[in-house]
Amino acid sequence: MDAFILALRDLCKDLLPTLGAACLVCLIVLLIKLIKVMDSVDATLLKTHGTIDLVDKSIEKVQAPLDTAVKVSGTVDKAHDATLVAVKDAKDFVVKNAGEVKDRIAEIMKESSKETEELKEPSPEDIIGG
Repeated sequence: MDAFILALRDLCKDLLPTLGAACLVCLIVLLIKLIKVMDSVDATLLKTHGTIDLVDKSIEKVQAPLDTAVKVSGTVDKAHDATLVAVKDAKDFVVKNAGEVKDRIAEIMKESSKETEELKEPSPEDIIGG
């Protein structure tokens, strides 16, 4: 049993430095691949930086028309509100003064009928004197 342990110790003494070197090589390969991935990520980010700048400029170009649309919308809202107030005031005036409005329309109609009677075409009896 002691001979087995001594043989195992000698094997490990020779094998451990080799395994350590193999692990070190694997670690170096892993680090090299990681560096390549990081370089490719950096290159991709540099390419997207230009795209982001382009999108930012496009957004700035669109912002001015959007501001104008907001101003126009505000103006339309104000005009709508003013129109509602004017129509409501006109309705209230008509409802409040319905009798006076009715009398005024009747006067206009009477004046209009008098004018049409005056402009009547004379009949032949009126011309002959009959």
